[in-house]
Amino acid sequence: MNNTFIETLVSEHGHPRLQDKLKPYKIFIGAWEFDWAGHEDDGSTWTVPGEWHFAWILEGRAIQDNWICPRLNLRSSGKYPDGEYGTTIRFYDFKENCIKVIWVGPILSQLTIFKAHHSKDQIVQNEQTVGDKGKSSRWVFKDINKNSFKWEAYTTDDDQNMWKMNQEVYAKRKSST
Repeated sequence: MNNTFIETLVSEHGHPRLQDKLKPYKIFIGAWEFDWAGHEDDGSTWTVPGEWHFAWILEGRAIQDNWICPRLNLRSSGKYPDGEYGTTIRFYDFKENCIKVIWVGPILSQLTIFKAHHSKDQIVQNEQTVGDKGKSSRWVFKDINKNSFKWEAYTTDDDQNMWKMNQEVYAKRKSST
């Protein structure tokens, strides 16, 4: 393993200039376990257990997460499909005065760029690029506290007038480091 790579990527703290700008995501730093639920157009739903790890990176100038669904110990069990093993990077864009979010999901060949907006009780990430099937995405973190949160994913294909939830996650904290 390349320890120098890890040492130069991961940071113990947020950068002093950026801690306040990335504050909405700071609460997520650490390890989480979750139950993911997928919703099909026909009304069917299925669930898969997963894990989610958040850390400061790049001198504390960004927050990265690793999304693993199903959990590492279940990936080769044959009980669940491969799902996704992806990563998201969040950083503050001073030019646009907003948090930019980039999701990379290599198993499903996904690359999505969002702009994030937050209020006291939720974070909303709106897709800035249109997906392969002409659909746009919105991801919402809500019911956020130090030990749990809910995440919802929505899609629309009609000029953002009608959003349909197709994924949701119920996460519980595993550890804060």
